[in-house]
Amino acid sequence: MNGHRSIRTACALAALAAMVLLGSCTAPAPRDDLVLRMATTVDPPGLNPMVFDNANVVFFAPLFHGFLLRTDGDARLIPDLAVVVPTVANGGIARDGRSVTYHLRHGVRWHDGVGFDARDVVFSFRAAMNPANQVPDRTGFDHVADVRALDPYTVRVRLTAPFSPFVASCFTLAANDPYALLPAHLLAGKPDINRDPYNAHPIGLGPYMVTAWDRGNRIVLKADPHYFRGAPAIPRIDIEIIPSINTIQTLWEAGKLDLLVARASGGPQHFAALRSVPGTHTVLKPHYEFDFVILNTAHPPLDDVRVRRAIVEGVDRTRIMQNLEGALYLPGDTDRLPGQFAYDPSIVQPRYDPAGAARLLDAAGWRLINGMRTKNGRQLSFDYVATTETPVTATFGLQLAQDLNKLGIRVAIKSYSYNLLFASAAQHGIYPDGRFDLTFSGWQPDGVNDHSYLFRCDTRPPNGDNFGRICDPEIDAAARAELETPEESREAAADRALTRRLVAQSDLLFLGFNQEAAISRAGLEGIVPSVTGQHLWNAWAWRWSHRSKTE
Repeated sequence: MNGHRSIRTACALAALAAMVLLGSCTAPAPRDDLVLRMATTVDPPGLNPMVFDNANVVFFAPLFHGFLLRTDGDARLIPDLAVVVPTVANGGIARDGRSVTYHLRHGVRWHDGVGFDARDVVFSFRAAMNPANQVPDRTGFDHVADVRALDPYTVRVRLTAPFSPFVASCFTLAANDPYALLPAHLLAGKPDINRDPYNAHPIGLGPYMVTAWDRGNRIVLKADPHYFRGAPAIPRIDIEIIPSINTIQTLWEAGKLDLLVARASGGPQHFAALRSVPGTHTVLKPHYEFDFVILNTAHPPLDDVRVRRAIVEGVDRTRIMQNLEGALYLPGDTDRLPGQFAYDPSIVQPRYDPAGAARLLDAAGWRLINGMRTKNGRQLSFDYVATTETPVTATFGLQLAQDLNKLGIRVAIKSYSYNLLFASAAQHGIYPDGRFDLTFSGWQPDGVNDHSYLFRCDTRPPNGDNFGRICDPEIDAAARAELETPEESREAAADRALTRRLVAQSDLLFLGFNQEAAISRAGLEGIVPSVTGQHLWNAWAWRWSHRSKTE
């Protein structure tokens, strides 16, 4: 799956930058020790992540949906509705990598009281594979040859070929698009589920039940007393829809909010204001999402590695990102943080070197004439694309343009709505059509090790989200080796080879990572932020301490 709609431009995170702040209600709440007050600035389009490709939907899904597997704060797969994580060692993954067996929990009930069993898992796989359903991405599911129930609590999936990310990709919080298990007793037999009432009022397997959704105003969740891990200690969660991030900050300062997540997109001043409020508990967590500049390699002269390398050397990325994100910025030269799968400290991008960038442009025939790089009568200029929803992308573009202007490169900044950027090729979306040269982007891979979806020849539009149009036989060979081996050491070696080639060819400009801050009210316990950004993964364990939270 592809990172909650693949390439996650920082602006494309309009929803994320807002949902961003979990906060509070303005309406009267039940007794203060019985409710957890949260907020989002964007009303979700629905609550079923299988048919809504939206950051808000994904973020809140762990509260009320169930998965085969979840991930913990360190992105490790843990059991959810499957009782064990399938591996080759425990027999869950066949030694040839062509089948996976899931053993399911007994005695689990959907929120409406109907029992959960293998029929629900088989139906969920078939729903994800049903071409009539508007599933955002079927990576992983497109490798399924057959899925069947061996008994009421055992499901076996047969694959068309070995696919190393399969277990992490399908019905887990590790997936780039985390789809939830669906109730066969409510949805089976329907031609599609695209506009089904279920999507607005899901019956799930998570710790909380959706009891009300007043569109544009509030979503109310109630603890499921029959949740298989035990009834959550906090009886109710209110998610208020508050469009203004400034209003949310004011509510936090007034003590009317209980939990929020501060992200780099909110800016360093916003984060500083939140954490300075007395009684605030802050936990910083590195986030696996990596930021990068997409270079449209299909657009001359970006098909020339010397020009791409000049951009990498000519942009002072560390200075720009520190200005934008402050204390939440984490430098990085690739798509891996230290300690993450396949991280290799020896793979580094060329450092900021404007003199070296100028020499590269000279070598490529782009001479500096009257302050502009010119070749065969043409001036060197690029279109940088930003989104209207999140100002950070335009701000980044302005600073990038300043650095490139010093080299004699002109940059025009153009802004479009998120929906237009990511519209399909049939709808003439800016990214699928390739109507840009440079753009700021981000990718949140969650717990899936493979990132080659962004870089393979076969995932160029309209077949995927390789918007940089990278097509390199060496990258494709490394990707095949990574995807087809069941051995993690060989998988990691292939991944490093792929990344080394990306850096050597300057196919994109890696910008680094950031930290996210889980900010909670004194007395709220059990919050464990996650490196994947799935900070609500263990809501069943949240609790107020024995003291009233208002003390």
